[in-house]
Amino acid sequence: MWDVNKPLKLAALVFVTSLWGKSVSGQQISTIALTSGGEQREYLLYVPEQYDGSPLPLVFSFHGSGGVPRDQINTSEFDTLADQHGFFVAYPAGAFTNSVSERSWNANVEEGVDDVQFTRDMITDIAARVNVDRSRIYTSGFSGGARMSSRLACELSDVLAAAAPVAGLQYPIGCIPERAIPLIGFHAEDDSINHYDLTEGGRPYWRMGVETALDEWRQVNDCSLKNAASEISDVVTSYTWSDCSDDAEIVFYHADTGGHTWPGSSYPGSNMDISASELIWDFFSRHTLDKN
Repeated sequence: MWDVNKPLKLAALVFVTSLWGKSVSGQQISTIALTSGGEQREYLLYVPEQYDGSPLPLVFSFHGSGGVPRDQINTSEFDTLADQHGFFVAYPAGAFTNSVSERSWNANVEEGVDDVQFTRDMITDIAARVNVDRSRIYTSGFSGGARMSSRLACELSDVLAAAAPVAGLQYPIGCIPERAIPLIGFHAEDDSINHYDLTEGGRPYWRMGVETALDEWRQVNDCSLKNAASEISDVVTSYTWSDCSDDAEIVFYHADTGGHTWPGSSYPGSNMDISASELIWDFFSRHTLDKN
């Protein structure tokens, strides 16, 4: 088994053997500390069972506001998919205090920690430990982590191959990405936390409705108004914009019900008609960043 501690000995590593009753090899997951922007930060790194030193994709999975990386492992179960398909997963720990909670992300470009730089630093740190395919680095996240992934999709469009915000798709105000970036999103219309439509009394950080954000991404990716709609179930419909610049397609899953959850997860009330994690990886696997 590959030793992630060997390439870089300066950062602290703590190996874990069990997470929430789920057996995980001590050599597969590690808690890694690093300094970013003068702040001490942490993330979990998952290495798939079959890793043999060959270059593999890297998926970031950002937890929701107030959460911790372990929550996101349970929610997404990307570790299981990583073993099946062969990719690394990084679960960062939030350190920003927003208007509602601590342990969140600086998704709205406010004073405080620089989570864009933190992501760049994690990529550098991870690439020093394992063999990352730099053309296949992706970001995903839930709620506040989805808002952060929305910002990263814009500001790190030169680094990321695709993005997947779940229950928190936004378009960063004033952002102009360097390139059109493929995007897959998920949102339930009955989400009581990040409202589908912008309404009075919503959380201060929630700056636009989901359809407004989608339209902004459609325009910046130079997609036409035409989309392909498909009814997945009685309550779930997918929409695909495929005629975009540089094949930067946009796929969006609209659910009538499901609340503020990750579709297909074990969280109570989750919509079980689809698996967001499986759909995300299928989408990611279709997109590679052209480094030329």
